[in-house]
Amino acid sequence: TKNMSTAIAWILGIATVLGGIVAIGYFWDKWKEKQQWTEQEKIVNSKWWESSDLKAQYESKGCKDFGWSNPDRLAERITEGREIVFDTDDENRIKYRLINKSGQVLVCRKGA
Repeated sequence: TKNMSTAIAWILGIATVLGGIVAIGYFWDKWKEKQQWTEQEKIVNSKWWESSDLKAQYESKGCKDFGWSNPDRLAERITEGREIVFDTDDENRIKYRLINKSGQVLVCRKGA
């Protein structure tokens, strides 16, 4: 009976460990889903941008030169040292790329 008790203890121990591993995997996937951000577009105009708190936040991070870029030139603008301006919704994990009604994307350059 001692061998039987030892075998049962080992089986229960292994089952517990395997169940824990499966639970960690399940909750890890759920956690990763919540950590991912989605990107969407938000249509704004220059008047809104000039008076927004978001502009002040970007200026406090060192961004001084703001402008609009056609989407097909974004890669070029980024290689020139510009970055895309995002408005973020932290609660819903959404990054809004700001565009005007012509489809141009708001970009900035630090230290300009």
